[in-house]
Amino acid sequence: MATILIYGYDLQMARKLSEPLRRENHNVIICENDEPIPSGMATPPLVILDAQLRWITCRPLFDQCKSLGCPVLFLTADRNMVTHLRALYPGPSDVLTLPFAPKALIAKVTGLLGTQEGLRELTVDEQERVAHLDGQRVELTAQEFALLLALMENPDMPISREQLLRKAWGYQSMGDTRTVDVHVQRLRKKLGGERIETVYKCGYRLKMA
Repeated sequence: MATILIYGYDLQMARKLSEPLRRENHNVIICENDEPIPSGMATPPLVILDAQLRWITCRPLFDQCKSLGCPVLFLTADRNMVTHLRALYPGPSDVLTLPFAPKALIAKVTGLLGTQEGLRELTVDEQERVAHLDGQRVELTAQEFALLLALMENPDMPISREQLLRKAWGYQSMGDTRTVDVHVQRLRKKLGGERIETVYKCGYRLKMA
């Protein structure tokens, strides 16, 4: 079961999309167009986004999708837009053209959710202070590398923002925990949005398994 967020002008269309998805046991949420993606989810939700939305309306949402690593399924009635929409989003994305059959919707959603299932191999070389994903070097700043090492001390276990401040950068007082959030978002962009989970009312967890 996955969490799927639907954004678009047409409430009737959103309900038509939600019915077959709920039959597949997905948690479907119909959102207001200016509503941000809810925080605290274990894995990034899949976002269904109506391509008719004005850029000024969906830009904040689009940026949030990129920062969290959410798969995006665009909706459009214009088949000439398919290639453009797929190229628009740097993360996993697909396009569903209207009108659609429920089987086509399920196939698109299943394909996008499959991109979240496998984690690339993550290794670090503390002496050289570099990280690798599937053998390819990932360029990290000193602060990002220190944060990654702190998360790797207890892989697959939640760690609070206050603990990360102390372990990564040696803060003795609580300080400004928003610093952790900023660097986690940057690290997510480089390692993949599925790698670091937000743990509700706690902090973060690095997925290794």
